[in-house]
Amino acid sequence: MQVDLDEIVITTTKETNELRTLPGSISFITPRMMEERKITSIMDLSAIIPNFFIPRYGSKMSTPVYIRGIGERSAGQSIGLYVDNMPYLDKSVFDFEFMDVQRIEILRGPQGTLYGRNAMSGIINVYTYSPLEHDRTKITLSAGNYGLLRANASVSRKIGGKAGVSLSGYYDGNNGFFENQYDNQRADHLRSGGGRLRLDLRPAENWTLQLFANYDYAEQGAFPYGEYRNGKIENPDYDYPGRYTRRVTGSNVNLEYGNERIIFTSSTGFQYFDDDMHMDLDYTNKSVFTNKQVQTEKNWTQEFAIRSNTENNYRWSFGAFGFSRNLSTDVVTSMQEGSISGILQPVFDEISQNNPRAPIFTITDSEIPIYGAFKTPAYGLAFFHQSTYNNLFAEGLSLTAGIRFDYEKTELDYAAAMTMNLDVAPPNMPMTIKQAVETEPVGVGAASFTEWLPKIALKYEFDSRFYVYASAAKGHKAGGYNIQMFADIVRDIIEEKGKSGSPATPVAQEERESILAATMYRPEHSWNYEWGFKNFDDFLHVEAAVFYLDVRDIQITQFVESGQGRLLKNAGRAESIGFDLNLTAFLADGLSLSANYGYAHAVFKNYKTGETDDADDYSGNFIPFAPQNTFSLAAGYNRRLHNNRIIDRFNVHAQYNGAGKIYWTEANDVYQNFYGLLNLKAGVNRGAFWLNVWTRNTLDANYAAFYIYSSVSARSFAQRGAPRQIGIDLTVAF
Repeated sequence: MQVDLDEIVITTTKETNELRTLPGSISFITPRMMEERKITSIMDLSAIIPNFFIPRYGSKMSTPVYIRGIGERSAGQSIGLYVDNMPYLDKSVFDFEFMDVQRIEILRGPQGTLYGRNAMSGIINVYTYSPLEHDRTKITLSAGNYGLLRANASVSRKIGGKAGVSLSGYYDGNNGFFENQYDNQRADHLRSGGGRLRLDLRPAENWTLQLFANYDYAEQGAFPYGEYRNGKIENPDYDYPGRYTRRVTGSNVNLEYGNERIIFTSSTGFQYFDDDMHMDLDYTNKSVFTNKQVQTEKNWTQEFAIRSNTENNYRWSFGAFGFSRNLSTDVVTSMQEGSISGILQPVFDEISQNNPRAPIFTITDSEIPIYGAFKTPAYGLAFFHQSTYNNLFAEGLSLTAGIRFDYEKTELDYAAAMTMNLDVAPPNMPMTIKQAVETEPVGVGAASFTEWLPKIALKYEFDSRFYVYASAAKGHKAGGYNIQMFADIVRDIIEEKGKSGSPATPVAQEERESILAATMYRPEHSWNYEWGFKNFDDFLHVEAAVFYLDVRDIQITQFVESGQGRLLKNAGRAESIGFDLNLTAFLADGLSLSANYGYAHAVFKNYKTGETDDADDYSGNFIPFAPQNTFSLAAGYNRRLHNNRIIDRFNVHAQYNGAGKIYWTEANDVYQNFYGLLNLKAGVNRGAFWLNVWTRNTLDANYAAFYIYSSVSARSFAQRGAPRQIGIDLTVAF
């Protein structure tokens, strides 16, 4: 069966408005757009949607998404991701391969009323094809420079009239773009693969049951950061190669009952992932600091929703949501020879120099590992309601109002350990005493948070194709505990033990309480105010919105003083003012032009790094990692040729995506200017076969995709954006 790639079905389980006339900013990605723009994962959505940006962090471990200037590149996330109604609770699993996707929805602005925690900047909904409505086999093989090799296959079949099954699989690999000068090996190779199974059943009239299972594996060279000097990025040059390996398994069950009055849905999800990360913390060819981290996470989610299914003016939706998130993290941060001799030993040398009666301490270890084992479970429960009344007081005027109650409890169970061996030479004595200084801080803490998340929106439809709206909504991002800073905490404790000569002193209760207080960060809150209009006619689609975000207790990622870890801290108040604009024109049969532009003036309103007079004041500075401008211009031509014996159809597509200015630091002293990437694609079709040639970053633009400052080596590092890529795709679909 021939399938129209631009066919899109819009359904929703809990929204009380039609999605295409939603009183808010929403973008749809159709299968045809995914084909034309080679969208294979969430990373490829960056900048093609106004005020939507994802910096390349260096591995699949973290997918920092920024919407309208607000986001988070480290712990937690500011956006929600759902795949077939199943929430992904950790952005360590956000970067996965799209398979059999029927549509993608990106809702900008807080979506807390219906989606709750961490939907402060927006929501990404991914929906796959139902085998009951999509009967097709499709195979795509791709090859390109830098050793690119990719294969995708999917088959979808109906089984009788009441069942359908689909199976998808993929492999994706490349040799990497950047060479590590230390060992002359590629620093960022990738090998990944996985599969997805979906079974749809209609056991009785009005009932639908959907069963999903998926598996994903990825192994890659990671964090290909090179030294950044005077705007130039060198090749990576580190002695401890970065590496990241991840396994993800998930399953969910969706049950739906619908009649002429109501639609009831139940969504039950389970996800398990484990990963293994190795990182050179100084990013140099010297042995200074290394880091190994292993995570294991098990998540359960359950949501019930019921909404009206009538044509009445009043529409309603109620629901309840619960989750259990169990995350275990084991970390080993190792002090190598460079940090022992350059950082730790001078502390003890200073003791001897300042006090002639003090003994001489000499560290005898060539490597000192700092161990940490952390359990950070979280549990939550929420209830929500939303109502929409159409034709309120006047035809075309509607009011939407909703509220959500969220309760969440998060815990921290930590156990750390460090041992340092010393030679102690008493003054004026020809002898040396061997001494082992060790510490094993352990502790347990818990914190709970409650939130009320209201929303209100007014919409006026002049006709079925043109409407205006105004909305206000509260957003919320959860609080929690920092675990990446424990290496510094343990090292400080052991230094004090070494100075006092009390190696066996246990960590006191007061110290345990201070550790919990130091590692905790508070929730982040925002209010989003938005005004917009949308116009859809046969020739031109126009969507525009102006927004203002007022953010309290904004969470900012900072590296700890030693550079051995990072922490999330609350940084006062921030605001983002800007607008989104989307234009799509259908100029002729098969010819279309689209333009997207987003502007976000996202700044700190009140942010000082400390209470002292010499603390840095970043008030008025731009929020780092969030581009001020995002821009996308795309043109496509698709033509069917009649009575041609060689080809049935051909198409060409060109797209230019740009982002910037991007400040990399809170001080706004390092930045990436606006840059653009040109992507081209052309293809021909004969029967069931398609042949496409394509390029990405056609003009080989040179830009920084990510920036980091290492206090360990006192140097700046950056990751270059991917260079020009050229490839070919062969697809057969029947």
